[in-house]
Amino acid sequence: MIGRNDTMISSSLGAKKTTLRKWVERSLMLLAVIGTVVVCMLYSDLFTRYVTPTNSNSMIYGKWVEQNVAPYAREVIVLSERGVSVNDSLVATSFKFDGDSFSYRVGDAERHFDFVDHENYTEMKLNANAHYLPVFHLQERSTKVIR
Repeated sequence: MIGRNDTMISSSLGAKKTTLRKWVERSLMLLAVIGTVVVCMLYSDLFTRYVTPTNSNSMIYGKWVEQNVAPYAREVIVLSERGVSVNDSLVATSFKFDGDSFSYRVGDAERHFDFVDHENYTEMKLNANAHYLPVFHLQERSTKVIR
């Protein structure tokens, strides 16, 4: 009888150890899956940053001239590190450029331009709710070396 009790005790201890081992194993597997997901998310962010190039404002620095208008009514926009000048008057000290469009604020209004030529950035069109949407061509690039 003593042997039978010993076997029952050892088998119940073995069952408890097996249950404990299963829980430890499942917990470690869950931790490994969560770790893998986190690592994949971090690498996808790095991959996105690598694939998507950063757009420097200096790519569009230069003198932009309105096309197909009389010379006396022509608007000339100069973009530089100082900001945005329109017809030789500084109107904004900063502007936004995201690779597809460029915009700046004048008072409460925002002027938004879309680039027609995304490779060389030589032509842009005013994006506004108006009948006349002027087109601007880059007449001369900024000759200053930008870091």
